[in-house]
Amino acid sequence: MKDRANYSPEEKLKIVQLVLSKKAKIQDIAKDKGIAPTLISLWKKQAQDAMEARFQPQPKGRRKCTPEAAPVTADTRSLKNEARKAKIKAAHLETSVKEMKARCARLEEALSALTAAMGYKMVKVRTPRKGRKA
Repeated sequence: MKDRANYSPEEKLKIVQLVLSKKAKIQDIAKDKGIAPTLISLWKKQAQDAMEARFQPQPKGRRKCTPEAAPVTADTRSLKNEARKAKIKAAHLETSVKEMKARCARLEEALSALTAAMGYKMVKVRTPRKGRKA
């Protein structure tokens, strides 16, 4: 009994190109190469199917990829919990900063009104930046 022969993709491609170019018949190529004609017919069909699939209209836009579901472990759960808590804390800090800025603006207005009532002129003191000499 004969061992099965393995054909490289390059060899298969050359044979299929010969068949598709109509330079030789499947029977002649099969006899010449010592390959069963049904095998060459199978390769030809696979090539035609691949070409047909390649030239099918493709949907517009980006392909949607479905991420593989990561296994949920205790570490994953704890990290997600920490991330959620960090987001909440960041939101609280943002509102605190906004409140403090509004409070500073109100205090500056009150200070300018007070100095104007007392007859003083407000002068802003500039502090030198780091790296610069005063």
